[in-house]
Amino acid sequence: MTDQARDDIDACFRNARDLLRAAKRLLEDEKLPNISFHLAVLALEEVGKAVMLGTRDIMRAVDGETIFVDKRLDDHVFKLFWALWTPCLARGNVSSKEFESLRGLARSMHEDRLGAMYVAPDREAGEAALQEMDDQRVRQVVELTEARLGMETSRDWQTIDLGAGSIMRWFLDATNDPEKRNLIFGQKAFDQLAELGQMREWMAWLKEQFDQAEVMGRENLQRELARVVPDWDERGEPKWQVAIRLFSYGQSIRNKAIRSWNGRPTWIRMSPVQNDSSAVDVEFTYHETVPVEALAPMSYRAANMFVASMNVGSLGGFWWWQRAEQTEKFYQRLTDLKAAPGMKIALNMHAWPKFEWRREALDDSSLRRIGLCFGMIARLERPVYQAVIEAYLTGLALIGKSDLHLNFAPQAAERFATCLLEAMRHFGAWDGTDAGILTAISGFFRPLFKQPEDEQELIDLLRQLRQPSLNAADVTLEKAAILKFFCDVYLVKRFEMMAGDIAAEAAR
Repeated sequence: MTDQARDDIDACFRNARDLLRAAKRLLEDEKLPNISFHLAVLALEEVGKAVMLGTRDIMRAVDGETIFVDKRLDDHVFKLFWALWTPCLARGNVSSKEFESLRGLARSMHEDRLGAMYVAPDREAGEAALQEMDDQRVRQVVELTEARLGMETSRDWQTIDLGAGSIMRWFLDATNDPEKRNLIFGQKAFDQLAELGQMREWMAWLKEQFDQAEVMGRENLQRELARVVPDWDERGEPKWQVAIRLFSYGQSIRNKAIRSWNGRPTWIRMSPVQNDSSAVDVEFTYHETVPVEALAPMSYRAANMFVASMNVGSLGGFWWWQRAEQTEKFYQRLTDLKAAPGMKIALNMHAWPKFEWRREALDDSSLRRIGLCFGMIARLERPVYQAVIEAYLTGLALIGKSDLHLNFAPQAAERFATCLLEAMRHFGAWDGTDAGILTAISGFFRPLFKQPEDEQELIDLLRQLRQPSLNAADVTLEKAAILKFFCDVYLVKRFEMMAGDIAAEAAR
């Protein structure tokens, strides 16, 4: 252990002793149980902090990764929990139920301390201004803290083996892995700890489980790589399922429409997200004809095609992989120190003029349109897909990444303009010149414009966005959304025509 860590731990212990001495005096001599309870709980926090600092020093010696402890050093509840839990862990007899019970105890001690120390300004009629602590409860906490302080001051951190092959080093490495940590602190692992009764034996058992799982995973991957993939015509049995979650800023999907979609013979299924009507889970099923080395690129391309189809088929909606954060607020809390109690204030800012996406629930006809788009996008040749659909997806990504700190609306608008013009070029409506934009736009969109100046405004915007040096001062999110809508309308109409041609060809 480093000298700095030892000094910090000793300082925590000294502070805990001082807090305990003051807590006893205030309880016995001054008859102030509330303040005594407050100090006793703070002393227990210092004990927990000391253990955390020792753990952090060990983790730093192993691999330098200490964020797990660092971000919890100011967490009152976690420090109390750490002080309560470490003796149970050391004795090697901890059930999952006891683990949760100790977390609840730590939380209640912290809340009781606050309730006993600070007057509640917004309390209900008849509710006490302070939570009254009885002497017996305070003495229990004082005695508990004294016991924990005595145990920790006798701990010998130097005896912990942190050698490269030691079980403790493996355990610390494993708990730094989020996936392994979830398994380590799961019910099965706690039950095994209770059965074995010894911490070191439990760590060895955990390592054996993870080692076996790694061997099995490696063997399974080798078998998969060596698997003879059936001919594409044979397809084989379903083998892979890849699920994604999409979010919308304003649209939702009716459950009836989802059931109708899933009722069709399709390899893509949807399911609603509980308590979030503006999100949907989409699951893709792949058969044995897809080898493992092709699964990632194939599934990612299919997911991108579906995202594009959701957006085009929704005609003006916005669906993406995640919601942007901090689009209006940069702060966590804002307080008016001179306002009346309970009054709240909010300052909403925007990186662009405020704009709301189209709000509606997608129905069965919307999903049929999305299915049409997916089928037709899959038929586009690669150069067309890159010029049209990838430009469209980049526009979506730029909007999805825009927030209060970075505004990508001009770049998104440029991508949607490129998508629209390249689609018109592909389908023979645009000759590739600035002069030809007028003919292309008026020939297709004129019935949609309410005012003649709306058509000219779109033409001017498309020409502006084609310039090598983009003047982005007046290109807002609203203009990007308008361009997206024109892309949606144009692509849906062209996809309908493509589907009609395909049906006519099949009927011959």
